Amino acid sequence: MKPGAIHQVILFFIIVVLLSAGCCSLFRAHGLAPPVLREDFSKLDPKDFPEKIKQLEEISQNHKSMSVRTRALFYIALAHMHYNNPAPDYSQAVEYLDKYIALESDNKDIDEIVAWKSTLHTLDSSLREYKKLEGSYALLKKEYERASKNREFLNKVIENQKKEIESLKETIRKLDAVQQEIEKKKKGIKR
Repeated sequence: MKPGAIHQVILFFIIVVLLSAGCCSLFRAHGLAPPVLREDFSKLDPKDFPEKIKQLEEISQNHKSMSVRTRALFYIALAHMHYNNPAPDYSQAVEYLDKYIALESDNKDIDEIVAWKSTLHTLDSSLREYKKLEGSYALLKKEYERASKNREFLNKVIENQKKEIESLKETIRKLDAVQQEIEKKKKGIKR
């Protein structure tokens, strides 16, 4: 992975954290909204996020007020991407922001939310690419290790063959010496 790509991922993460903290207070539900829509997620225990998301999904589907159901969609997105969430799901956050934007297109902060969604989408894509590159790196590392073992084995085979060649050369020299002796003896007998 390129060093610049790591910096981009870190930058996007920082942006999400800053936006997440800022938008927590921007979109607090006022009035008769369920308590879960008035809760500060930064004070929520990380292990409680899955249950909180389930509560918000229930509200988004079954609450009698359309505005509360719509607001719940935003809070589901916020919960999915919140910095305290131990298992953030940025693609789910983008989906819920899309639903929220479709229902709240006349919101005065819609441009900010659309920009936020775009940033989340880029972050999600970068993280997916990073995971893909990590997988590719692991495969390449295994291939390299396998090639190194093969190279070591081949070097041993080459060394053994060199020794065998030297041994054969020595045997040939001895046989040549024996043949020369035989030739000398043959010449001695013919005279």
